[in-house]
Amino acid sequence: MTRINHQLLNQNFFVPKWEINHLFLGTFNPEGGDDISYFYGRKRNQTWKLLSEIFKEEFNPEEFDIFLTKLKKHQIACMDMIKSVKVREEDISFVTGKGYSDSKLINNVNEREHNTANIIDVIKKNPGVRVYSTWGKGPKIKNWNIEIDKIGSIINLTSPSMAARVPKGTKKYDYMLKDWSSKIKK
Repeated sequence: MTRINHQLLNQNFFVPKWEINHLFLGTFNPEGGDDISYFYGRKRNQTWKLLSEIFKEEFNPEEFDIFLTKLKKHQIACMDMIKSVKVREEDISFVTGKGYSDSKLINNVNEREHNTANIIDVIKKNPGVRVYSTWGKGPKIKNWNIEIDKIGSIINLTSPSMAARVPKGTKKYDYMLKDWSSKIKK
């Protein structure tokens, strides 16, 4: 088994220290995967475009200092549920690339070090924070669900990935924006 850490694990924003009203939870950004400057940084992901429309402010992670200032202004932060994983050699490419399959990540084969304690601490320090996830109904694996249940109330948002499924006949981005706009209260 090979350990793969979260690529942002050693960044000072991995656990946000600013006041937040909106906490977005993802799964994992692996070392060895696409380099990102902040969470939800993959090219096919629409998170920052959606939040730009909702908050009427351009969120561009490529202009990182300005981006972080805007996150703090709007009291937004992101965290991932997983800090590191131990995976079989044959599964490394599925965790660090090839679609970043959650089913290859969240299963009964890999060992996961969860970030739950940090997430709970951030929630306690920010009373009234709204917690969102983008993993839908999520996996049905017992130890994953135990970790999720520790967090409490989570508002499920449509996945911001352009690979996500939406009802037939709808435009993906429009569907995402409608869902997010109805659930994210500024």
